[in-house]
Amino acid sequence: MLEHIDDSLEALLRATVPLSATDVDVAFEAPDRDWSAKLTRPTVNIFLWDIRRSTQHANSGLRTVVRDGVRVHQPAFPVMELRYVVTAWTSDHGDERALLAGLVRSLLAHGQMPSAFVPGGMRHLEPPRIEVARVGEDHMDVFKALEGKVKPGINIVVSSEFDIGVFTEAGPPVSSIGTAIGRMDTEATNGIDFSGSTPRRRVAGEVLDAERRGAIGAVVRSSVDSTFVNPTGRFVLKAVDDDEITVDVDPPLVMTVPSTGGVRFE
Repeated sequence: MLEHIDDSLEALLRATVPLSATDVDVAFEAPDRDWSAKLTRPTVNIFLWDIRRSTQHANSGLRTVVRDGVRVHQPAFPVMELRYVVTAWTSDHGDERALLAGLVRSLLAHGQMPSAFVPGGMRHLEPPRIEVARVGEDHMDVFKALEGKVKPGINIVVSSEFDIGVFTEAGPPVSSIGTAIGRMDTEATNGIDFSGSTPRRRVAGEVLDAERRGAIGAVVRSSVDSTFVNPTGRFVLKAVDDDEITVDVDPPLVMTVPSTGGVRFE
């Protein structure tokens, strides 16, 4: 990944500054005295000095994608912040200033890496972001790196997703969704048995002479629902065919649900 980002930075600067492939070199080595002493041509140095995980551009969540022809679930790619210092090296002071100006102009003009400069190994990721560091933000002290030699540098931050290769194979895609209503069974080990699929329906009921029989406010139960007898002696609850409806009075009133219609306790 790091070499891909280096390649994209070089491609961007060579195309937009521009930097001639035959006249200007691009290097990524530490720009110390030993390195600078070996230079023979104008050179742009892009030195990576810090790598951190981004909080400003952090991703989250789970994606379903196809990798090598297989559907997989993968966490959102982490975003890393790569800090570079860009310096220009020439034998002439005026040439150095002109080269620095071109570098600044190019970096400020591209807040995101254009897709044309993104290597194939990064095409499945979001294009990297490019920011020139602001006053007060972390920066590399170029003077210390050069053992006291005065040298201006452009500090930039490249924020890029990193494919860490973590994923799990996904099952087949959902083609349909079905629903069913099961019958409750309090004797089942978990309290409910959904093995059946008998349809429920609303059943109306009535208790004649409900007040005298002490049925007003009494609990009414079926195997799948419960309710109360209202002040008029009536109730409505869910039940299934051939279910038993019980009104909790003394003695209990019990009736089997007919295939059609409601129930009446006479």
